[in-house]
This record gives sequence, C-alpha cells and structure tokens, in this order.
Amino acid sequence: MKPETLEILACPACHASLTWSGRPSLPLETGSLYCARCAVEYPVEKGIPRFLRPAELSGSNRRFAGLYDWFSWIYRLFSRAAFAYIGLDEATGRREITDRLDPRGGRVLEVSIGPGVNLPYLIRRPDVGGICGLDISLGQLLRCRSYLRRRNWPVDLFLGNGEHLPFREDAFGGVFHVGGINFFNDKRAAIQEMIRVAAPGARILIADETEKGAAGYEKFLPGFKRSFQNGRPRIVPPFDLVTGGMLDARLFEVWKGWMYCIEFRKP
Repeated sequence: MKPETLEILACPACHASLTWSGRPSLPLETGSLYCARCAVEYPVEKGIPRFLRPAELSGSNRRFAGLYDWFSWIYRLFSRAAFAYIGLDEATGRREITDRLDPRGGRVLEVSIGPGVNLPYLIRRPDVGGICGLDISLGQLLRCRSYLRRRNWPVDLFLGNGEHLPFREDAFGGVFHVGGINFFNDKRAAIQEMIRVAAPGARILIADETEKGAAGYEKFLPGFKRSFQNGRPRIVPPFDLVTGGMLDARLFEVWKGWMYCIEFRKP
C-alpha cells in the first residue's frame, strides 16, 4: 500500500479518518490502521489492509466469500473458458465495460477485483491516476497480489465488504464492479457506497450476470448452484436501487446478453 493512499482511507463503519501504526516502510507492508472514533484497529498484513474478519460475515456474503476463496485458484482458466463458450474474445468483452470508465485523471476503484482480470485494460490508460481494488475474498486478493508483483504494477488492494467501503467521500474519478452484486446481502447499501466514494461527475458501472448468464454458471461452475440452500432467486438487475438524481442512468446488456451493465454519473 502506497503512503499517499492513506489520504483516501476511512473507517468502513463511521467514515472517520484512519491513522497508520507500524513500520514507516515504503510501501506500507505490515502494521495497522486505527479509527479513534470507533476505537477499532484494522490490521495490515503484507500490504493488504483487512477491513473485515471472514468469520464475521453472514448470509450470501459468507457463502460467496468462501466459494471464491477456493475458486480463485482456477478463476483465470474459467474466465477464458467462459468467454470461449459464449464466442467472445476476453479482451473485447472486458473492454466493453472498462472502456466506459471516464476517470479524467482520477483514481479508479474496482469493487470485487478478484484476481485482477480487468487490470490489463486500465493500468496503462493515461486518464487513470491510480487504481484501488477491494474484494470480500482473501483468496482472490492473494492471487491478485501475486499477479501484480509479477508485473510490478502499482495497485492498492483491500480486504473488505462492498456494502461498507473503507474510503472517504468523493475519492474516486471512476468506480466499477463486474460480477457479484446479484448475491450481495444488501445491494442497495453497496450501490450507495459506490456513489458515496465517487467524485462528482464520476461514471459508475455495475455489471453482473443476467438470468441467462446465471443459468450458464449453474451448468459449468462447480459449487455455484449448491450455494443456494432454497434455490437461486431469479436475476433482476438492481437498476431501481440507483438513487434518483443520478445522471445519464441506463441499463443495457453486454457480453452477448450474458451480463447486464448499469451505468450512471454522480451529479
């Protein structure tokens, strides 16, 4: 974690500023972040601040964090196979979403960064002033960290819940999420958090599987169908949860109808 990243961090519970306690190394590798208002300390281990304890997760968040911990080992292989199955080049598909970001030199936040499959389409963009990635799965973040170190890419990673983002208001010139929100415990809270941390004028993108895509996952993704104890709810894009007053809001399909994308700007 880069020292300048401290300026945009906030307690995920109360949004107060955090102070660093640990070795003054560059980058910040081992130590803790402290919220004086909540009297809570968040550990930083090998450069990844941990804003949640996996054992404290509940409901769908807990089930899917566990699912993606083990799935992280084969995520990249599965992603390539899935794009081949639907007859779409992976780079074309991912850029169908990431190219719509318009950060104008600001930082970009990816909520549910996974092992970093979208990073190649952001890292060298001249209009991206830095990248932060958050995920609820430690397994995904560890795979992502290994990927970043092999390429020497400067991306800050955070273990956290998309429903309680550990960032200050107006911190990012672009915010996006690809895959996962369909089964968040609280979709409304997650969308409100993405809006809160986005800067005025920032474009926000939220994409996940359509019903067609989820049905495909049930056929080909081990453990996906078993994650639902009482059957999987039918997919309905959470477009109605986008707060009134957002600009240029629209809902459309990408990836040949296997994914939907919600797009809007913060006023």
